[in-house]
Amino acid sequence: MDVVRFEGSHSPPVVLSRARRAESLKALPASLRERALLVFARAESRPLFFALARGRRLELSSGPAVMGVLNVTPDSFSDGGLYLDAGRAAARALEMFEAGAAIVDVGGESTRPAAYGRAAPVGVEEELARVVPVIEGIRRASDQPISIDTRKAAVARAALAAGADLVNDVSALRYDPGMLPVLLEEDAAVVLMHMRGDDPSTMQDDTSYAHPVADIASELAGAASKAIEAGMAADRITVDPGLGFGKSLEGNLLLLRHLAAFRALGFPVAVGASRKAFVRRFSGVAEDAPTADRLPGSLAALAAARAAGAAIARVHDVEDSVRFVRMLEAIESPPARRPVEAAAR
Repeated sequence: MDVVRFEGSHSPPVVLSRARRAESLKALPASLRERALLVFARAESRPLFFALARGRRLELSSGPAVMGVLNVTPDSFSDGGLYLDAGRAAARALEMFEAGAAIVDVGGESTRPAAYGRAAPVGVEEELARVVPVIEGIRRASDQPISIDTRKAAVARAALAAGADLVNDVSALRYDPGMLPVLLEEDAAVVLMHMRGDDPSTMQDDTSYAHPVADIASELAGAASKAIEAGMAADRITVDPGLGFGKSLEGNLLLLRHLAAFRALGFPVAVGASRKAFVRRFSGVAEDAPTADRLPGSLAALAAARAAGAAIARVHDVEDSVRFVRMLEAIESPPARRPVEAAAR
């Protein structure tokens, strides 16, 4: 399917069947038909870069760019408690960059679903104490892009001042009305992620949608339009359908299956399936098994995201994910010509 968002229109995106694209186009008025063709062309193109704060950018020419997850929390579902020490966390970020991560995402508040046990609320001061020293430590040792995973404007401001380049907001600007002004003041980039509601502890209470792809695309388009109308450049926005954030297990599969449709919104698409509950369930991993056992299923989801043209993939297992993507690229790339003698060796 295609999700068609017309530039300058406040109407929700239109969902069209890709198999019946020609028929759908004929049914549109001529003026809309031309605009729809532009949308389809946009969906087929791959963005070359994502503009970050301070004139920096994240290269996207060969995607997806791997975003390494660094949770500096005691209670994240996958790796909570491993990197509470700022020095250890910064060292882990450097390991991720060495392994091929294009960006590292630092988070100081667990947004795990309530199924893993309700995460304790984290105040601004506590979140700042967790993330700022880590970002400062990474920035002292590396010039690589850093993302701050937060819903709070005060945390985003401090993280950007400490050296972060991008804000990954799981609420798509809905949790804190001060977030958008901070992004504009700091000239920062943002990942707008879809979540049902704005509280991770209740996001799984209702996972029903009239049309999952259309409904989620419409909300993301609305968040992006809000940012652009406030003055944010479109090349500083990425959208994420939010796998696991207010979706049923089967709904996550549907979103992965139709992930390419979100590209028609006109922004790079980010996705995070790594180690999530639906990966465990559908790859046949027991509930009480270590989260590391979810790697094969996570790599399968990564393959699907890459095939759909995702620009950024958020992962826990950076080294395995980078090697996996490199191998896929090697398989799909035309063989380089070599001299006959070398080929015979």
